[in-house]
Amino acid sequence: MDENAQDPNVLHLSRFGLTIFLAVIVLLPIAMLIFLWVSLPAKAENGLQVSLLIKNVADDQPALILTNESDEPLRNIGISLNDAFHFYNKTALEPGKELTVALRNFARKGGIPFSPDDHILTEVGVYAKLPNNSRGVFEVKSDKLLEDLQKAPARPSKPEVPSEP
Repeated sequence: MDENAQDPNVLHLSRFGLTIFLAVIVLLPIAMLIFLWVSLPAKAENGLQVSLLIKNVADDQPALILTNESDEPLRNIGISLNDAFHFYNKTALEPGKELTVALRNFARKGGIPFSPDDHILTEVGVYAKLPNNSRGVFEVKSDKLLEDLQKAPARPSKPEVPSEP
């Protein structure tokens, strides 16, 4: 038998067949990822039982007051304003205690401080390590958040419990 001769019993892919095969190999994993992304529910973050309020403190400077309303201490507390200005507190915040942080103590990674005169406060995020070592999150967003937090404290919304008939 000739070296260059092809065995008639062996199957070969045509150009069209090879193109379809490669398209399936590439598109099938992408389609599976899209299906999983759409069909699976988003993982819910653990909520923090805290309240936020903004008051003028010493020297008439605005400060954010974070109160731990849970029964457990919160450790490694991180607070971010507008997802750009950050403050980190390593000491534990005991239940019922307050942490007061002047707004000028929040800074970007480059060291630029937050100023309510120069920046509009639209978002506050609080992140802390819970006793079970998971991360707890509390976020508040509003177009006029500075004014809202000066009027009343922001608290997590209570989940609605269905009433029995």
